[in-house]
Order: sequence, then structure tokens, then C-alpha cells
Amino acid sequence: MVLRNADSCVTLDAAHGGAILDFRWRGLDILRPAKACAAADPFSLACFPLVPYVNRIAHGRFSSDGRMVQLRRNWDRDPHPLHGQGWRAAWTTEQASESTARLAFHGGGDDWPWRYRAEQEFTVLADGLDVRLAVENLSDSAMPAMLGLHPYFPSSAQATLQTLARTVWLTDAQALPVQEVLVPPDWSFEKPRGVARVGLDHCFDHWDGLAILRWPDRVLRISASGCRALHLYAPARTDFFCLEPQSAAAGALNRDAGAVAKLAPGASLEIRIRFSVAQAQAAS
Repeated sequence: MVLRNADSCVTLDAAHGGAILDFRWRGLDILRPAKACAAADPFSLACFPLVPYVNRIAHGRFSSDGRMVQLRRNWDRDPHPLHGQGWRAAWTTEQASESTARLAFHGGGDDWPWRYRAEQEFTVLADGLDVRLAVENLSDSAMPAMLGLHPYFPSSAQATLQTLARTVWLTDAQALPVQEVLVPPDWSFEKPRGVARVGLDHCFDHWDGLAILRWPDRVLRISASGCRALHLYAPARTDFFCLEPQSAAAGALNRDAGAVAKLAPGASLEIRIRFSVAQAQAAS
């Protein structure tokens, strides 16, 4: 499904994770375009939704209101379930026009014991893209919920990032968060600096909801509502990186004060992320 508005063009794949395959503006790749193998490998997509939880759940175990939950592994290369259920599922197109689309997915009632409805709304703008992601609890008991978006960006060696967060979660050898600390100077992006300068796979917490990416030919402003955390994945020796706005920080389901939303039956949680693009010389 292709959505267009003036200089912006977005291709969606509802059948494979309700994902974005590409996002272009004036012919420039704003997201890393999906690879040909993306249908079999979601990590080759341009962007996918994180619902009903984000990042990794340590050994797939957590407790909610005294209820113990054991999740199955959902990727054979990682012992810890990750990124929720929506990214590996088929979504249904409920509405579509030239520049907008609404996708839905019903999940849960399995190893994730709560049933829920997830919804994505895409609105292609003349200068970018607006994405709304929501989840509604369809069960008869309170459901923990976390939401996020997992976009991939190209040309990490050429990109600079400017964003502000107060803390970051240190991780162990399995990329699980173990300690929250103030952002160290070498990891701070309060002033613009190269994305690839330090290899990171860490979640920044107490984020102000704004990130600015700059390449030689374009500037991308990411503004997020309902998101207090930003996960930065910038692996060494690759030509891509990820900035993942999240409603709560990685590992929050395993912490008593993890800022995970608790949705009463019938209640909803939503986040909204806007990607606004401009020519580099027009940046202020």
C-alpha cells in the first residue's frame, strides 16, 4: 500500500507486522528501505510497531498484580522475548485513502494472557509522516502495556543526533538493563554529535520527546507524545541505526516502579510520533 502527499511517499505492508517498507521525501530515503528478505526477516523492515511491550523481557518472565506470566521466545537468536507481538503478526487494513491508512491487530489470549486490540494510524504529510499507535485492553482484568516504534535510519556515518534525556540504562552481556545512571558525557547528545561515534544499544529514560537528526542533505525532526524513553541502537560497523520512541524504558515490566501503564478493562494507551523533514540548508 502506497500513501502520498506532495513530496512525501510511504509504503506500508499490513500483512507483515503492519510495517513501513520505505519512507521517501523528495526522492531521499528518510528511513532505511526494507530489504527484499523483509517478509521473512522483520529486522530488514524500515519500521515496525512495538506492542504490547517493548524491547526484551528477561527470560520471558514477569509478574503483574500477583499474576506470573511466562512468554515464549519469539526470535530464535535471542533467549529473551522482544518487541511484543505486533511486529510478527498480520494486521488488517481498516481504512485507507491517498495519504492516510488505519491498520488494526487483535492479539493476546495466549502466552500474553490479556486480549487486546492494537491500532496504527498513518498520515502522510507534505513534509513528513505522523504515526499514531494505540492499544486497548479487551480483557476483564488490568493489563500492563508498553508501546513503541522501531524505525531504522540510513547512513549512520553521516548522521548527527541532538536529543535530551536525563538517564540511561546500563546493560549486561545479554543487552538487558541492569542499572539506571545519569547520562555520562560521552553518551550525551544534548549538543549535536555523530550517531556512530559510540556504539550503543541502550535505553535513554526521562527523555524530553524531541530528537533532531541531520545528514548533509536533510534534517529530520522527531517529536513524540506519550513517550518518556528513547532507545538508541547504533551498532558498530553498520550503515544504519535506530531511534525507538517508547512509552516506558526497556525492562520496565520487571521493575516495580517501571512506569508501565496499567490499563483497566476497556482502557487504552496511545503514543504519537511525527517525522518532519526539511532540506539541510533550511535548518534553523
